[in-house]
Amino acid sequence: MDIRDYIQRGFEAYYAKYSQVTEDGFCRWMRPHVPAEMKATDTDEEWSIWKLVPSVVSEADIRELEDGYGLTFPEWYKAFISTYHHYFDVIPEQPVDEPLDNVRDMYNPLLCRLGYLPFTWDSEYGKIWCIDVNEDAGEGFGAIYEIEHEILFNLDEEQTDRAELKASLDYLYPDFKAYFDHTFLGG
Repeated sequence: MDIRDYIQRGFEAYYAKYSQVTEDGFCRWMRPHVPAEMKATDTDEEWSIWKLVPSVVSEADIRELEDGYGLTFPEWYKAFISTYHHYFDVIPEQPVDEPLDNVRDMYNPLLCRLGYLPFTWDSEYGKIWCIDVNEDAGEGFGAIYEIEHEILFNLDEEQTDRAELKASLDYLYPDFKAYFDHTFLGG
């Protein structure tokens, strides 16, 4: 299976699923200040419907991000952040001008130090979702967990160990593909 192609098709299906325009001209993908190259229709309106644009995020950009996080990203996640520029509301937005800024904003030193890659959040409840990328995780390698962001304020960044952190994590998915399928393909 070509992972990048799978991500591309999933993003396109998700975009199409919610791209209906209502009678009063509203669409889920409508937002203010859309860069010209991301506008679905060329208008001078403040609010525009955005479109998916092929990403310019390079392997070098991803390596730099990995170095900053001190982690090696799974192939699924690399494809996830480098396939399209978008303004999806269920993951960090990746506009054309600064495609990795919102991804960088997900960084958490404690999670990363202990081998968990934070990649999105549950905006309704304030939970951070992360991928277990610790090589010692065994069968749990690549699993998706969530943690209340408030809990992280109570954990010592230097002293907390992996077992203590794991006690605060809630298991969500066995791997990134399962998360992606559920979120973007509805299954």
